Amino acid sequence: MSRAIQEQIDKLFEATKDLLSLEEIKSHCDEFNEWLKVHAANNKDLGTLFSRYGFYKKFRAIKLEQGKNAELVPKYDGEGNVKGNELKHYAVLFCGLTKEQWSERNETSRVTDRITSVDSEGFKGQEVIPDTYLEVTGQLLESSNPHELAVGLIAATGRRPHEILARGQFKAIEGEEYKLTFEGQGKKRGEKPVFTISVLYPSNYLIKCLSKLRQDVSCKSLLAEVKTEFPNDLAAQNRAIENRRGNSLRRVVQEFFGGRGDKEPLLNFRLDQDQNDCKALRAAYAALVTERDCQGAIGAKIYFYGLMLGHITPGEKITDKELMKLSTTVGYADYYVTKSVQLPEAPVKTKTKKGEGVVTARATKEDFEYLKELQAKWNLPNQQSVVHQLIQKSEELEKLKHQLMETQAQLNQLQKQLEEQVAMNTQAQQQTEPVTKDSLRAMIVEILAEMQPQQVQQAVQPTSTTSPTPVATPSPTTRKPKADVDYELLNNDELKKLRGDGAVDEKIRRAFVAITDYNDAQPSNETRWSITNQSLRQVSGCNGQKVASWMQRYETSIKDHNNKYGLGTYHNKGRGDISQIISW
Repeated sequence: MSRAIQEQIDKLFEATKDLLSLEEIKSHCDEFNEWLKVHAANNKDLGTLFSRYGFYKKFRAIKLEQGKNAELVPKYDGEGNVKGNELKHYAVLFCGLTKEQWSERNETSRVTDRITSVDSEGFKGQEVIPDTYLEVTGQLLESSNPHELAVGLIAATGRRPHEILARGQFKAIEGEEYKLTFEGQGKKRGEKPVFTISVLYPSNYLIKCLSKLRQDVSCKSLLAEVKTEFPNDLAAQNRAIENRRGNSLRRVVQEFFGGRGDKEPLLNFRLDQDQNDCKALRAAYAALVTERDCQGAIGAKIYFYGLMLGHITPGEKITDKELMKLSTTVGYADYYVTKSVQLPEAPVKTKTKKGEGVVTARATKEDFEYLKELQAKWNLPNQQSVVHQLIQKSEELEKLKHQLMETQAQLNQLQKQLEEQVAMNTQAQQQTEPVTKDSLRAMIVEILAEMQPQQVQQAVQPTSTTSPTPVATPSPTTRKPKADVDYELLNNDELKKLRGDGAVDEKIRRAFVAITDYNDAQPSNETRWSITNQSLRQVSGCNGQKVASWMQRYETSIKDHNNKYGLGTYHNKGRGDISQIISW
C-alpha cells in the first residue's frame, strides 16, 4: 500500500505543479482523495507516509502565488493560538490529513497502552524468554534460505531490514566477543555514525553470516536494481529494499516467532502489532542485551536501550537535548526479561560432502525436548549434530541386525551338521569308537574356522538377558572430508569440467547473471529474454531438474527481473536457442 500511495502523490504533484487555477487543481485533488477513500480509508499511518514521500515538501518547493495556486491561512502554535499566517498550496489544503485527523493522530495512546498493558502473569508489558528466542535465532542463522538468514541477523543484532540486506557493515572488536562496531545506520539524514552494539551471538560468527547473505544472488540483484532506480536517493533505495523484501521477511517472522489461530507464538508480540513485524525482534533484542550487559539505574538502562536501537548515537558529546529522542525508545520498551540471558557459542559446522547443505526439519514438541536432552547428554553443539548422530546409530543398528541374522543362519547350519554327524555316529557305533566330548569339540572348532572372525565371536557368545554392547561411534578424525571449494573463484573453463552439486549451482548462477546483464544492456524487449527453466538450462548446460531446484530457491530474484521488463512465461517462444546469443 505504501508504494501505491507514493505513486499517487507523485502523480498528483506532476499534474498540478504548473497549474495556476483553483478549479483545475481542485479537480486533480478530488481524484486523489477519491482514490484514498477506496484504497487507504483505514490506513492509520497516512500522516507518516505523506511526510515520508515528500507530499508537503514537494508543494512547498513550488513558487506560491496567492489566489492562483495558494491561499494565505492562519498558522497555530502548540496550544492552538494563532501566531501568524502562511501560504499553502491548494493541493496541501485540499488533500492530506484534515485538522481533525491531525488532532486524532497526535492524541493517539497506542504506545502508552502498549507499555502499560498487563500480560497473563500480571506484569506490565510482554515477557521475552531468552532461551527460546536464542534457540530460534540460532536456527535461522544456520539456514541456507536468504530470507531466514536475514531475519536471524535482525533478531541477533537488532538492525533494520535494509541495514541487514544492504547498508550495514560489521567489524569485530578485539577482546569483545559479543560486541561489534556497526556502520550504515538508517534514518540519519546524511549522518554516518559508527558505534558499538551488543549482539546475541559471537561477533565473528555474525560477520560471516552477513557476508554469506550479501553473497546471495538475490541480494546482489536487489541492491543493483534499487541503485539503478534511485541513483541519487539513498532513502528511496532503503524504502524500496524494505518494500520488495518486506513480505518475504514477515512470512519468516510469522513462521518462526508468531502464532495465529491455535498456534501459540514463541515470542509474545506487542500490543496492537501484527505477529510478523520485524520491529518486535528489534524490541526483544534490545531488552535481552540490556538485561545482559547493562547493570545500574533505570535511567542508565533506558540510555543503553536507546543506544542499542540507534535512536541516539554517541558522538563527541551527547547533549541533554539529544535525550529527547529517547521518547521513541520508550515506544519499543514494552518487553521485560526475568530469566538470565546466556552467551551462546557459534555452532560447530560439521564437514559435509561437496554440494550438501543444511535444511530445516520439523518435530513434535515432545521429540524436540528429547533432542535437547540428547544434546546435553552427548555434549554436542547443536540439534543438527544430534540428528546426525542418531542417523549414524540407526545405520549401525541396521548393520548389527544384518550381522545377527547371518550369525543365526550360521548357527542353524552348524546345528544341522551336528545332528547329521550324530546320526552317522549312532549308525556306526558298533564298528567305531563312540563320540567323545573332545572329538565333538574338535568338530565344532573345525566348522567355526570356516566362519568370519566377527561371526565366530557372535556365535560363541552365551545367550544373555542383558543388552548387547553398543557399537562404538567412529571418530570424526577417521573420516577425511574433502576440502570445501569456492566455485565463484574458478574460471569458466575450470568450472565446466566439474559435475558436483556446488558446481551445478554456480553454473546456473552464472547463466542467470549473464542473462540479466544482457537484458539490462538492451534497448527494448524485442531483444530481451525471459528467465525460464529452458533459458537457464540452455545457457548453463545443466539438467532441467537441477535448474528447477535452483529457480525455486531464487524465485524472488527471477520474478523481480522478469517483472522489471514485463517478460512473461511465453516471451521466448519461437526465438530459438538462447545459448546462440548469450553465454557465460
